[in-house]
Amino acid sequence: MKKSSGIRALATGAAALIALLGLTGCTASAPPIVVTHVHAVDLDDERSAIYVATHEGILRVTAGSTGPEAAGGALAGYGSVERLGEWMGDVMAMTRLDDTIYLSGHPAPGADTAPNIGVYQTDVHGREFVPVSLEGEVDFHSMTGAGVPGPTSALAGIDSMSGRVSVSRDGGQTWTVGAVIGARSLSWDARAERLYATTEQGLQVSIDDGATFAPVSAAPPLLLIASSPTGTSSDAFLAGLDIEGVVHTSTDGSTWISAGLAPPGTEALSVGRGGALVVAGIDGVQRSDDRGVTWTVIAEF
Repeated sequence: MKKSSGIRALATGAAALIALLGLTGCTASAPPIVVTHVHAVDLDDERSAIYVATHEGILRVTAGSTGPEAAGGALAGYGSVERLGEWMGDVMAMTRLDDTIYLSGHPAPGADTAPNIGVYQTDVHGREFVPVSLEGEVDFHSMTGAGVPGPTSALAGIDSMSGRVSVSRDGGQTWTVGAVIGARSLSWDARAERLYATTEQGLQVSIDDGATFAPVSAAPPLLLIASSPTGTSSDAFLAGLDIEGVVHTSTDGSTWISAGLAPPGTEALSVGRGGALVVAGIDGVQRSDDRGVTWTVIAEF
């Protein structure tokens, strides 16, 4: 009996050790997601997802919905956070057109590539990150897109080194270099007819694809700006955050209405097709369905 008991105890201990080793192996293969900087955010209503551009790659945030809003695919409550693909470079700028994500910034640590990646693209699943253009030439610190992916889509970016605005009307294949304005944030309107830029001198707008800019005299001193996506109905609008974190909206880019206050630590802003606002910072992602009056935490980092 004593011998049998000893064998059973040994077997039980061995099983526990194997289970522990297995658990440790699984944990080690999935390093925790650490967010040190957030540079851009995008609300994808159609897929009930939010994409966050960080110093360590792109994150995808999803959240299940309950109640009447579930049928519309709205994001509600705390959500899951996962890395979009395996690429972990520094995404300084990001914009999405349908299922294509365009990005710019720097390669992952240890990569044998130029320090400025130019313009890359991936899909909303992060299956592959591939160069599009300007590799080794620019490091966009803000990007904006309008239209649908393909040969007629409009992209614009502000180069961190030169302060110049560059515009592409063929999906990023070729670029026209425009004015030097040192913008913090860029956004097309929903029709890609006007290009807005937030600068130290105030909000400015271009109607000639970034060749020249003119001040929007009645606009608040915005730090961030975003627009409803292409294809949004007549309810399309621009949204911006001023230097105090106040949310402002405009349907024409000239007349602005102040609404709520953005959460502390906001570093990026996006407008969804349904009119919701999403902001992101190193603490997580929050959403507002009333133009910034109230906010709901979607995910915490």
